[in-house]
Amino acid sequence: MKRTGGWVLIVLLSALLLVACGGGAAPAASEPAAETSTIDVVAYDIYFGEDPNNLDNPPTWAVEGGTVVTVNFENKGALEHNWAVMKQGEEVPVPFETGVHDDLILYSTGVVGAGESTTVPFRVPNEPGEYIVICTIAGHYPGMQGRLIIQ
Repeated sequence: MKRTGGWVLIVLLSALLLVACGGGAAPAASEPAAETSTIDVVAYDIYFGEDPNNLDNPPTWAVEGGTVVTVNFENKGALEHNWAVMKQGEEVPVPFETGVHDDLILYSTGVVGAGESTTVPFRVPNEPGEYIVICTIAGHYPGMQGRLIIQ
């Protein structure tokens, strides 16, 4: 007959000793929660927002640098769209070609189908400035653009 009771007792006593002595890793200092904000984006057939003239009157979204932003993207158009933030200082090539120019993108919501929506988080860079926002679907830029202002 095997004797397992002795091992069980040793394991239990060891666990009690560790708990009583404060064994284990020290609790990590709690980090302050990151500030959050929301960006609401509405896409129509070939423009963002209510003004169909994004080329001359691009919509703007302003956020604080370093914050976590929740992007609520609603596609009210009949075509696929996305909301892509270009790296600061990058010039957007015309035409923008997905797969060829992807290294110019800082962040993208991903493609959202016609009549669909998505909500995705995005950590905004700390570097203030104006960032160009485009739809990367073929033929949508430069007509479909905006500006992300990081303060």
